[in-house]
Amino acid sequence: MRTKLLTAILAAAALCMSTGAWAKFKLPDTGRVGGPGTTTPKYIMDLESASSALRTLDQDARTLYSDQSALIVRVDNIKNFLHTSANRLGLISTLDADLKALEASLIAINTAATSAEAIPQARPKAQKIKETLAPLKANVTAARQRVDAIKAKTEPIRQKLDKAADKAEKVSKALWVVNEGAIGNMRFPISIAAGCLKKLPADRQACAGKNIDGLANEVDGVVREYDHVVRLLLANPEPWLPSMHFFDPFSADLGELDSLRLEIERIARSLKSLAGQLGKVNAVLGMEFGFSFPYPNPTLTDPFRTSNYDVSISFKTILDGVNAIENKIEDKIGGFLWGVLNELGVGKYVKQLQNEANNAVNSALSALNLDIDVNLPSLDILEKLEKAELILSADLDALHFPEIDTKLPAFGFPDVPAGINFGRIDASVNFLNPSGLDWRDVNVCEGATYGCK
Repeated sequence: MRTKLLTAILAAAALCMSTGAWAKFKLPDTGRVGGPGTTTPKYIMDLESASSALRTLDQDARTLYSDQSALIVRVDNIKNFLHTSANRLGLISTLDADLKALEASLIAINTAATSAEAIPQARPKAQKIKETLAPLKANVTAARQRVDAIKAKTEPIRQKLDKAADKAEKVSKALWVVNEGAIGNMRFPISIAAGCLKKLPADRQACAGKNIDGLANEVDGVVREYDHVVRLLLANPEPWLPSMHFFDPFSADLGELDSLRLEIERIARSLKSLAGQLGKVNAVLGMEFGFSFPYPNPTLTDPFRTSNYDVSISFKTILDGVNAIENKIEDKIGGFLWGVLNELGVGKYVKQLQNEANNAVNSALSALNLDIDVNLPSLDILEKLEKAELILSADLDALHFPEIDTKLPAFGFPDVPAGINFGRIDASVNFLNPSGLDWRDVNVCEGATYGCK
């Protein structure tokens, strides 16, 4: 039948529509069905000339449509809220990554400070760095281990939130399909019944009118009861639908967690600067320092020609003292040049190497700023998060979204009185429009008797 086909099309459309579009739906406005200036067949009456029972059913169906649209928006908002809450829990993973990065940075700085201790001038500052950062490292490691545990418990909660959001989306789509079926299009079969009634032989009109009005009154009672249930859910959706406030306490904790992350980022920036400065000190360990000295390099045409010979010595060798430096020079340049260098005074060149090395170290140390705040903020929020997760997990386990099923008399809605069958709304379309044809078809009234012979 045409109505069933319409419902099927709407069901398919509902699955394709983006969930954010629910709020854009508007109440169908069929305007005047039939009458002057329209292309509607003349036998279809204006709604204004239908019986009081039919007009009441039309109005109540439109009210139900509007209220159920509002309920759809409510359910869709809950779905969005649940998805957003699940995404917000990602903040815990971000904090965990921050703490791991901070811990790695502290380990790297400690290693760098140990290396810098090999430099006599740098040793006091390097030791101070290690002593200063040791308590921070212990606190960060402890915090990271706690957040690791919180994160492990968070993932199941994220999954629960996402699953709850998916259930809410199914409810929203199912309600939309129901609403856009017979409820949203009740005006058409009502108009058809009113028009077809007028076309019946005069001796059948009284009987048919009584049957039509009787059905209209019966279905209107179902529509009103349906709307009553919907309005109750709009006013007080719990426990059938979750409140959007159950996440509020946890949300507040996440706000504090965000503030903690900002403090950790501040410490990380300070440590990054310290690591860079310490890196420059350690870079001296890999440097080489050099000098050049003249030596005789005569030719037959220029017996007094001299040349310069370049010598470079590593910083680590310079650290070992004068003897080590001289031995390394001699090893590098050999006997002849060593003899020349001795005549020139090897001591002054050694002193030059030591001065350059010291200057490099002192320059790097002068930029090493130890005046940094490395106090980790209060971690009380972690204890609050641990407790809040237990509550949130239990609250999510208690959520029981309904399943809208049009095969059930109450469609799955709560607190519907026994004996009420919402399916009567859809079934009434078949009675009011027995041919099941398009309401614009000229033969729409063919075979319509409304139970009267």
